[in-house]
Amino acid sequence: MANTQFSDTIHVLVYIAYFKGQKMTSQEIASSLETSPSLIRKIMANLKHHNLLAPTHGPTQLALAKAPADITLRDIYATLPNQVPLLNVDTHTSQKCPVGKTVPKVLTSYYAEIQAAAEAKMAKITLQDVLNDVTLCQRLDA
Repeated sequence: MANTQFSDTIHVLVYIAYFKGQKMTSQEIASSLETSPSLIRKIMANLKHHNLLAPTHGPTQLALAKAPADITLRDIYATLPNQVPLLNVDTHTSQKCPVGKTVPKVLTSYYAEIQAAAEAKMAKITLQDVLNDVTLCQRLDA
């Protein structure tokens, strides 16, 4: 099963930016993600810890700590607890087979290049870009 922490964290931040200035609860955000309010509270606590969410002034006053244009997907990715690479090499291969013995070594190098390229691209995409696309899709759907 794929890990959706990154997607869920972006979703929370977009939700807060989209409904900026409005009162919102973890229950409302959770319903958007179809998940539990406790998971949303954990995500928000982590975002506050990493200074992407402003300290709250009451349970329903949520705000970004920076402008959406100043938050990159790389910034968000860096906040993920137990951050793991996007791709993982299967190292449980036969050491008796020439392919099984060497493919993990070879792929490790390629995967490191892919990770670096992905993170470089993430650094160019802002939360504002995602928010603009969400707003555009809303208009097109209307």
